[in-house]
Amino acid sequence: MIAAVFMVSILLLILTLYGVTSKIINDFAVSVATRQVDNNKNKIMAVIDREVVLAQKMADDNLLKEWFLSPDSPRLRTSALKQLESYRRLFRDKSYFVAIGSNLRYYVANKTAEATVALLNRENKDDKWYFESIKSVDNFALNLDYNAAIHKAKIWINVIMKDEKGRKIGIVGSGIDISDFLDSIVQNGEKGITAILVDEHGVIQAHQNRELVEKNALERDEQKKTAIFGLLKDADSAEKMKRALDNLPKEHMKVATFPLHISGNSSIAAVSYLPQIGWFNIVLVDVSHVLGFNNFLPIILVSVLALILVIAIIGIPMNRMLLAPLVLLTSAAKQIAIGNYSVTVPTDRHDEIGDLSKSFSRMADTVQKHTADLENAVRIRTEELTLANSQLEKSQQRIQESIEYASVIQNSILPAEALFNRAFSEWFVLYKPCDIVSGDLYWLRECKGRTLLAVVDCTGHGVPGGFMTMTVHSLLNQIIDTVSADDPGRILSELNRQIQQTLNLRQTDDRTVDAGVDIALCSLDSERKSMVFAGAGISLFTLSNGNLKEIPGDRQRVGYRSSHLDYSYTNKSIGLDRETVYYTASDGFFDEGGGEKGYSFGNERFNAMLVENAGLPLKEQPERFNGIIAKWRGSRKQRDDITMVGFKL
Repeated sequence: MIAAVFMVSILLLILTLYGVTSKIINDFAVSVATRQVDNNKNKIMAVIDREVVLAQKMADDNLLKEWFLSPDSPRLRTSALKQLESYRRLFRDKSYFVAIGSNLRYYVANKTAEATVALLNRENKDDKWYFESIKSVDNFALNLDYNAAIHKAKIWINVIMKDEKGRKIGIVGSGIDISDFLDSIVQNGEKGITAILVDEHGVIQAHQNRELVEKNALERDEQKKTAIFGLLKDADSAEKMKRALDNLPKEHMKVATFPLHISGNSSIAAVSYLPQIGWFNIVLVDVSHVLGFNNFLPIILVSVLALILVIAIIGIPMNRMLLAPLVLLTSAAKQIAIGNYSVTVPTDRHDEIGDLSKSFSRMADTVQKHTADLENAVRIRTEELTLANSQLEKSQQRIQESIEYASVIQNSILPAEALFNRAFSEWFVLYKPCDIVSGDLYWLRECKGRTLLAVVDCTGHGVPGGFMTMTVHSLLNQIIDTVSADDPGRILSELNRQIQQTLNLRQTDDRTVDAGVDIALCSLDSERKSMVFAGAGISLFTLSNGNLKEIPGDRQRVGYRSSHLDYSYTNKSIGLDRETVYYTASDGFFDEGGGEKGYSFGNERFNAMLVENAGLPLKEQPERFNGIIAKWRGSRKQRDDITMVGFKL
């Protein structure tokens, strides 16, 4: 027995120490790799960031844009070259280049105030970079140019210049000689640490093996360039590296670390993304060179010898006095574990083991009684939960049926297609509730020779918003019948008063809610070809011959407690013609979150969407707009109800 304990103890000690030391070595390697990859990233960004920002500033210079649009103007050329000279002095390499798209003139100044000029030719392979960049680059690109003869590497910053309408009119930029700082990163001289720079496809751009860099710089066929995956012969390691390169830009992680095998050695890889240039900074740390197992060998030997001595001194007495009785208790515990609660142990000893044996016997009796009580309690509780779950499912089903029927009722108050067809030659409605019941409403009515159209965005969505739409629908019809049909501003003022009166918004007790609506209301007279618009928080857009104009509504909303009862909403008269398209939409379209950072869709994207799709028939536009907002939203949940109406006379 003692021998078995002795051998097991030593084995467990060795395994424990081995596991602890392995973890320490691995954690230390991860720490080294992470620190090194951060240092490399900071070095690279310190050199490149400033140059990229300065080149982008040059591409946004209004004087240079004016020259690019009128390159034959002597006055603009003189002023622009003077302006470029100020940029040249700020660039790290004291150089710049500009390529004008309209006349293909290429100006270069290298560490001198005198710029040389050449003519770009599509057939010249040396000019191929310009025509490829102007076609495929949207903002800026960084290209590595490696001269194998002099062992020099230079990064060219190519920034696209655009006019006010977003059209590409040329390329400007500068170059950075990165040979020295690349050598300082990849040729660090630290044993067991390898630094590598790769592009977005994993193609190696900097490496301790200069032949790899020279081969990639001279090779024009992207498929023949050496990638980092080609150095990882192990398929699992290559997959880990590929997954890191794919996920780092998407998940905004600072550093990804993982183990891999390269050249037959176990290493820790740390990878960071350089978003400004689209490259990846990779550091490989050979675990065996960072902190070896031999460093911990003295500690392990001392620990094993100490354990042998302790076991020899106390092992034999402990076996007689403690281990043997404990074996009996262990056997009894196993019997209890399999449900045999009648097991007994000797209780004739008058020491601690005897007290433990007596306590064990009492415990067995208690456990047997409690087990029986617990089984009965569990059975009763299970029956109660089964009944409660059944009732809950029925309740949820009734609620769901009520909400779905509420949606049917709400849809019944929406205007029919026939009414739209009578009022407009072309039209569409994009109506996408966030929940089953919507807090948005579109409303159309003919009254006293006029056509009234409204898009309404009520407080909230779902069931509360649905109640608000029914209230607003009823109040609008009542106001049109009793107050006015040709004065949208007066209609909104009366709606403001009646909502506050209906919902008791001027009271101050605890039951008071603060609710209201945003609304766009148009009153059209087709015979006179005129329209009067009044809005509260929602704008009207007109689109004619590619020109988009926004007619904003008033900033004061309708019906809220903060809305003044005596406020007069502004009427805006608009001439109608058959070539103009009129749009209005609730804020659910503008506020829809999406994109890489979850920002709102916003007015700028909305306006651009209308202009870009102006050539589509109105009946095809809602499908296009719905596709655009769905692509912007991505995998996110729809944030709010969306309603959009477009029409032509």
